[in-house]
Amino acid sequence: MQKLLCPYCSVGPSDGQARTLAAAGDRLTVTWHLLSCPHYAADRVLAGEED
Repeated sequence: MQKLLCPYCSVGPSDGQARTLAAAGDRLTVTWHLLSCPHYAADRVLAGEED
């Protein structure tokens, strides 16, 4: 598993409020965000889970 910080809000596992997951082959990537991050909002729209 690879943990990434969002380049926009720059939070990680200790201070992030939300995460998005991506899987490709045998790799899992976790990206941490603030709930107000536009990248998190865009990920939710792409996943069909927008509020």
